[in-house]
Amino acid sequence: MMDGAANVVDSSLSQAIYVDGFVFDVLIYRLDGDATWTLEVVDEVGGAHIWMIDFASDLDALTAAQTAIRKVGPLAFMSDDGKPTGRE
Repeated sequence: MMDGAANVVDSSLSQAIYVDGFVFDVLIYRLDGDATWTLEVVDEVGGAHIWMIDFASDLDALTAAQTAIRKVGPLAFMSDDGKPTGRE
């Protein structure tokens, strides 16, 4: 019997990345049956940064996370000024 809950598929590309001594957990996932991927980055103080756009591939999502963190720097990324807008 199904309870109506969708299964979440985690990408094998989800990983921790280190930038200038700071660690970020890059979480890439999609709902089972969906074609696009969601990107969430959790910083080391527990702040979650969720992109408001979907990605065609999990590699595109990983690249977006790496680019965004390195572009603004880890401290700015963890502040309100560095949160992703979905346009990265």
